[in-house]
Amino acid sequence: MVAVHQTLQSLVPESSRAAVEALLAAPPTALIDPEELKGDAESQVVALCVLAAASPELSPVLSAGLDWLSTRLLSISEANQGRYWHLRGVAAARERDFLRATVSMNRALSLSTPAYRPRVHDSFGRLLQSQGLVEEARVEYRTALSLREADEEGAALTWGNLARLELENGHWLAARDAFQKDHDIVLRKSPDALRLRAQLLTHLGECERGLGNHKGALSYFERARQIAEQAGDTFGHVIATVNQARELVHLRPAAAGPMLASVEAHIATVPAAQRLTLSALLEVTRAEHAAMEQRTLDAEAAFVRALDAVERSTLVSPIEHALIARSAARFQTEVFGGGRNVEYLQRALRLLDATSATALRADVENELRRASNDAWTLHVVSRFLGRSAVELAMREAGQAGFRGQRVELAVLFADLRGFTSAAEGLSPGELVDALNQILSRMAACVETMGGLVDKFVGDAVMALYGVEVAPAKAARDAVRSALLMQAELERLNRHAGKLGSLQMGVGVHFGPAVLGLIGSAQHRSYTALGDTVNFASRLEGMTRQLGATVLVSGAVVSHLKDGDFVLRALGRYAPKGAAVPIACFDVMGEARDAALTGPLQEELAASQGAVTAADAGEPGAARKLLNEALVLAKGTHRETGYRLRLTAIEGGDPVVRLSEK
Repeated sequence: MVAVHQTLQSLVPESSRAAVEALLAAPPTALIDPEELKGDAESQVVALCVLAAASPELSPVLSAGLDWLSTRLLSISEANQGRYWHLRGVAAARERDFLRATVSMNRALSLSTPAYRPRVHDSFGRLLQSQGLVEEARVEYRTALSLREADEEGAALTWGNLARLELENGHWLAARDAFQKDHDIVLRKSPDALRLRAQLLTHLGECERGLGNHKGALSYFERARQIAEQAGDTFGHVIATVNQARELVHLRPAAAGPMLASVEAHIATVPAAQRLTLSALLEVTRAEHAAMEQRTLDAEAAFVRALDAVERSTLVSPIEHALIARSAARFQTEVFGGGRNVEYLQRALRLLDATSATALRADVENELRRASNDAWTLHVVSRFLGRSAVELAMREAGQAGFRGQRVELAVLFADLRGFTSAAEGLSPGELVDALNQILSRMAACVETMGGLVDKFVGDAVMALYGVEVAPAKAARDAVRSALLMQAELERLNRHAGKLGSLQMGVGVHFGPAVLGLIGSAQHRSYTALGDTVNFASRLEGMTRQLGATVLVSGAVVSHLKDGDFVLRALGRYAPKGAAVPIACFDVMGEARDAALTGPLQEELAASQGAVTAADAGEPGAARKLLNEALVLAKGTHRETGYRLRLTAIEGGDPVVRLSEK
């Protein structure tokens, strides 16, 4: 093993030391250049993090290494900064922190070397896949493959990712083709990579099962089980064995029982996150076995346990979860003629609504329609009005919500810049498709953070936070939604096609509003009314004038925890027609992931100092600080706001009074 720096050794807990030493003794050349382990402490720690990111059981090592690097970012090379942000994104994705993951990977793509960039696209694909965004994940994998033409081992990794995506969506032939490409490269380049070969053979067996070839599937699973056992791979051995038992349920049911009984003891030996996934697969197989033997109560209980396990597992995608829920619904229909089938189908559709698996969603919708016309009608209505809005309206039926209620909440407005002119060259069909793609992602940003989409107005979105949560959480959720919208738009812009690069302004305000169903007796919308809504809309409109992307009021900031976000203080503004000025802040990101250079830190300090000086009646000091900030912001969109503030200061007014909406 190469000699490693003392710093690297200190980051590895005792429980992970043996695994790390084995990796360092023979580092996978597909992941790192072994020469990196002979460099300085920073290079060694980056290399360690790359190795740890490939092994879920080494997540504590990855976290420790990233935390150590975070305090030294400005002193390491740009290439290593790119790898740092990529790995930070991988760690966030494992925690299902989609904001942090998306922001980090966007930054990684801007900093990474051409040779490293395909890895980031691969990780972006997995992040999107975990959210059920099939087409968008496929684009990332195809992009990675196009960049890996001269890197066969790297291409094998991407083929595997693409194959798993196709497998999840029931595209059995496409999945089998991609897995076979991956397996052929591994067999040619790394025949001793037994764990990987066992995994690929298991996946090839799953493809054969999907194609209805149970004997072929059984053969693949048997080979995978033998190779995993030879490699000492407990997880690979167990998952191959469970799948083998699942095929025996169809071919030789009597032989499946003993095999399932032998699996349970082995599951306890694998990491907790993997254990839940294996438990879900085991329980699904038990349920199918019990149903085959007409042990209906055992089958029903096994499906309940499977759904509970998959609910708690972070390794199961929404689509996999939906497939298990659909299997449970079919069992209920076949055995009980109903039972909980509607509940399980609705669960599957809730999971699929966030995905682009249109064929699978259509199949489940047809099953729901056959099971219950009322449930299907409610589902169709929710597709037009939004599931959250329909569920809220149903809860409030006959209650105060229908009469109106005053609540404290955060209101968000987001509006695309330049979409109308960019869309002039699109056909009506292309226009609708492009806008729906963007707005569906913006709506997902709202709902991921617990918000409620109130309405779409052209290419703008209005959302509410705090209908049923505390003010501090509502404000934080709204701000994180706004940041996630910006990060998602940055990602979408990379594949914008005819639309080109779009921008978005977001405004957030907090305060009292009246909530209720508004409209006629024939058509009503659950919405919010009042000055809070109007101010939020004004803030969104002010983003361009103030040189901001996410503009929030002082009322929002008062509910945020100090240090959670990077805030650029902009002073007080009186929008046109408003009697009372409001303090405004530009949210530049979450503090824990901010990449603040020295000049940017100086700019933030100057902007804050100018606000303080203006409020204290010191226009000369405010003017000096604003000019400093203007120099530091030269060439950025922030220049506009500083010039606007300088004009107001010259007039002797600490409040910037706007004459346009």
